[in-house]
Amino acid sequence: MEKVNIQKQLDSFANKQLPLWDDFPDFELYMDQLVSLGNRYLEGLIESPLTPSMVNSYVKKGLMSRPQKKKYTNTHLAELIAISLLKAIYPLDVIANYLDELLHEFSIKESYNSFATIFNDSLKNSCQVNFATDLTTLSQTTITKHIVIKAMIYKMIGEQLIKKAPTISAKTTTQKKI
Repeated sequence: MEKVNIQKQLDSFANKQLPLWDDFPDFELYMDQLVSLGNRYLEGLIESPLTPSMVNSYVKKGLMSRPQKKKYTNTHLAELIAISLLKAIYPLDVIANYLDELLHEFSIKESYNSFATIFNDSLKNSCQVNFATDLTTLSQTTITKHIVIKAMIYKMIGEQLIKKAPTISAKTTTQKKI
């Protein structure tokens, strides 16, 4: 019974995925639309729902681009999704140091699609491959320990890689703020 329940939980995660850029709306959004759409895309992936005050805070701290005439674009939506997922494991100052590189390595569309594709593939593969074989021989407690320990290790490795990431050029940073 315990093993079936674990598989159901894993299957529910494996079926979740981030939208790709072309799944975003092709029009500008107001704050309430941005938050609502962000919550829909991130349902089941983040602990607490997004709020307008979160978005305002991210903009104020320079994590997100400023809206133009209170309208938000797909760039804002991509930034919001990435920030919302990253803040589950990293403090905002670490995210700020890496976000430009993460989402602006190439065009914002290419960078976001790469992020979303890697996230989707990793989530699906982690839930279906790595733990599926363990379900037949390990208890739920042991499986949970494996997952938690891997999460801690990946977090530590990620922080080290972010600290060693090359700095963003002034040109890229200026372009983002415009």
